[in-house]
Amino acid sequence: MVLIIILAVLPLGFHNGDAKVVFSIIPMIDEIRDFIQGLKSGESWLYLQGERERPLLEDLIPYWLSSFLYLTVSAVIAVILSVLFGVFLWEKGGRLLNAVLGFTGMLPDFILVLLLQLLPVFVHKETGIKTVKVASSSMSEPAIFLPIFTLVIIPLFYLLRSLSERSHEVKGEDYILAAKAKGLRKGSIYLFHVFLNVLPFLKADLHKILSIMLGNLFIIEYLYNTRGITALLFVQQIQFGYQYNLVIFSLLSLLLLYLVSLYTLKLLLWLIERGLQR
Repeated sequence: MVLIIILAVLPLGFHNGDAKVVFSIIPMIDEIRDFIQGLKSGESWLYLQGERERPLLEDLIPYWLSSFLYLTVSAVIAVILSVLFGVFLWEKGGRLLNAVLGFTGMLPDFILVLLLQLLPVFVHKETGIKTVKVASSSMSEPAIFLPIFTLVIIPLFYLLRSLSERSHEVKGEDYILAAKAKGLRKGSIYLFHVFLNVLPFLKADLHKILSIMLGNLFIIEYLYNTRGITALLFVQQIQFGYQYNLVIFSLLSLLLLYLVSLYTLKLLLWLIERGLQR
């Protein structure tokens, strides 16, 4: 919390002097003091949208929920596909998917988004068939498929490689060979022996995956015009000027977004693990 307060106030310490940039700590201290006082008076719970003054939480909550749904749904899809193709179907289709994702992952995010947005436009122009929305027009009519698809690609590529390597190591262990010698079905071996022993590595990678996805979320929400936390953090500042209270609450919301998404995924994996161990 203290780090976020200091980080958010740093830009206010810089101002133009005589042909040079001057740094002063006094405006920063004044801003922090006003923010703390505003928490009691209520002023810090309001923000400016042009000339209008709006309740911050009224917009922050739906924007946070939007980001949470995009991030969590994408992460769940990435985990499911990585387990399916990285553990169970690596020999059949996982290698091909890994190669395709490897090529796609080399493209910068903004180029990938541009290509994905041009494809439905091209299809509609050539065939007259509407496929998916290329951007959100409002909170009630969001683009769903393309933002989620874009968010899934990079973590899926990372997890596929990680889980396939771990699965290959596990399949060479003595207990796997013993299970095969007992005549257990291949599906049972993969599900109850390989997957359960790969699961700890998947749990350990969740922090990295969500960090990658959270970084991509900034680009995705901007280019697809989705109404998320990053829109409040960046777009509002560009359009209506820097607002210290809005930046603090947006950064805190991003931290909360990361933690809630992380423990949602951990809960999901825990439920799966408990179900398989019964």
